[in-house]
Amino acid sequence: MRTKFLSMIVAFLLMSIAISSCLNSDEVTEYSADATIHTFSLDTIHGVDYTFEIDQLNNFIYNPDSLPMDADTIIDSIKVAQLSVMWGVTSGDTTFSTEQYHNLLPAMNATMDKGVKLTSHALDGITTRTYTLQIRVHRQDPDSLTWVHMDTIGNVFTQAINEGEQKAIAWQGEVLLYVSPNEMYRTSGAPENYGWARADVTGLPDEADVTSLVSFAGRLYMLADGDVYASDATGTTWEKATGLSGNVQSLVAGLSADAVTNQEAALVGIRPNAQGEPAFCTTTDGETWVAGDAVPEGFPTHHIYQANYVTGQGVRQTIVVGMPAMNAEKTIPWFTNDGEKWASLETNVTGVSCPAMTNPFIMYYGDRFYAFGGQMNAAYRSDAGIAWRQMEEKFLLPAAFAGKQSYTIAVDPTPDNAVSAKEKRDFIWVIFGGNGIPNEVWRGRLNKLGFERE
Repeated sequence: MRTKFLSMIVAFLLMSIAISSCLNSDEVTEYSADATIHTFSLDTIHGVDYTFEIDQLNNFIYNPDSLPMDADTIIDSIKVAQLSVMWGVTSGDTTFSTEQYHNLLPAMNATMDKGVKLTSHALDGITTRTYTLQIRVHRQDPDSLTWVHMDTIGNVFTQAINEGEQKAIAWQGEVLLYVSPNEMYRTSGAPENYGWARADVTGLPDEADVTSLVSFAGRLYMLADGDVYASDATGTTWEKATGLSGNVQSLVAGLSADAVTNQEAALVGIRPNAQGEPAFCTTTDGETWVAGDAVPEGFPTHHIYQANYVTGQGVRQTIVVGMPAMNAEKTIPWFTNDGEKWASLETNVTGVSCPAMTNPFIMYYGDRFYAFGGQMNAAYRSDAGIAWRQMEEKFLLPAAFAGKQSYTIAVDPTPDNAVSAKEKRDFIWVIFGGNGIPNEVWRGRLNKLGFERE
């Protein structure tokens, strides 16, 4: 390496002499003093090109998106794909070029001013500029699910064992947990602000079904013996939604607005139509229902979980699962665009259906559909909500979940305006308890959803 470095210097001197001999004695030649590194990139890592940015103000070269965890076994001997400079680059007392393999481990996850030092030499033979190369590599597997038992971080919301059912919902930056029509608990969804606070709930009758809780257009809705009740942003004060009340059998989902189809946000319910058959009904104003199609056989009416998502064509859709389980072998999701008509995602292909489970949960998470529930011993993934496969690695439920069948689940998405890691969420909240089972709180997240561009 040192020989190559000396060869570069000798070549520079010979070129200078040759050029000088061709000029008249009264002519002065000025050589560029530009010692800037203009581009830098490495060979592909597992076939992927990772972009490197150059901070010319502070003389840093770094990759905004971290390399995979096992990149340390690759960058210990790797070629530089692009290195654009006016003359040449050295590292220590050796040349640094695209023709050589380099050990860049000293640059891995280096901080402050640590890393591999690269000195760029200008054509004038005098000017130099030293850059610090830092290579960011994930310390966690981005595709693995990490769970935290929140009892290790703070106290559970209550030690009292609730004999009724419970329902959690991510709402206005918080996680709300209703344990009865007159009592709820809340905690911030922010990573560093965990801690439950109790609140009294007013305005709900004793027969209110907390498991029917759903959000729509900035309000919360709950069903009570055929009537619909709504709450403002606090979630503690409720009142009867008179225009929506009467013979409502189920609250199904809250649909997001869709700019592509001009579909307004809507609340979906089920109530009898003019023929006395259960039918879908929707409201966009929170005041009156609009009748939809009759409810198909097998459609869930209780303990419903929903997920809103955007298709590859940019159209918003909603998918739901719930109870009762009408098929002893399958958990069948249903989807809609407008809430007035729903279609089953059942398949007759053997071995690809999501298995039957009591109280199934579904979410659209990390650009995939996931479902789990029942005995809480396995999670299932699907690309389109039709064909499912059990997760055998990475996206796994903790062993401590197995057999705990009384639970409520909520997903708290990252706010659209989030910038820093502290603002990122995408947490899966699993809260065990109710029906005589002790309370327990877990929080999970796919690792890559907590990463940020640095």
